[in-house]
Amino acid sequence: MIQILPLADILYRDVFFEDNFSNNANNWELANNKNEYAFIGNGYYWMENRSKRNWMFYHRKLPVRKTDNFIISAEIELVNNSFGYGQFGLVWGFNKAHNMLNKFTVSCNQNNFTVARFQKDHLSVSHRFGSTFFRRENHQDKQFFSIVKLGDYYYFYLNPYGQPVYISHVSHFSMEGERFGFYVEPGIMIRCKQVTVKRFILNPDFTGQVWMPMDKDHLPLGSEILRGS
Repeated sequence: MIQILPLADILYRDVFFEDNFSNNANNWELANNKNEYAFIGNGYYWMENRSKRNWMFYHRKLPVRKTDNFIISAEIELVNNSFGYGQFGLVWGFNKAHNMLNKFTVSCNQNNFTVARFQKDHLSVSHRFGSTFFRRENHQDKQFFSIVKLGDYYYFYLNPYGQPVYISHVSHFSMEGERFGFYVEPGIMIRCKQVTVKRFILNPDFTGQVWMPMDKDHLPLGSEILRGS
């Protein structure tokens, strides 16, 4: 018998930020020029990188502190891929100067994902992990991303699976600032239907064994998150 042991006892969770893009009340970046096109319409945030060389990002302040336990989750759909390659996903843990950023991305043309801490112009990478994942049947271009910070670890989830695709100590993805958003490489257009940030309050007296986080129904936390709860 395989027993899944909980990592933490979550006493309470707050939805600190949620946007379904019915309007731009949260002041996301809008643009329309030769290098990028970003707008909100039809219940989506649309982001197109029209450049040939430069990655783009669209971001705002993360409504939790660096020391908090939190989850960032978003459904991102690939709309167009002009060059036949490239990555898209989430970025977090940076300030407005964004010299160092953390990213969680998937490839457009392969079943690969990447989690990395990198310098602004990709001049250096201090931590990187990449592997394969399974895309959802009948939803090849639509990905669910979840980044969970719980205690001393990050957990990275893709699509409706109850197991993280990667686990890392927080030291590998230190937060230079409290900003987060979307990452788009050249030739790619994506859209997001909803993005959510929750804060977790943990039981400080919990003494369980480390494996993976559980919810109140004793289901893996990632499964609950990626079902859209």
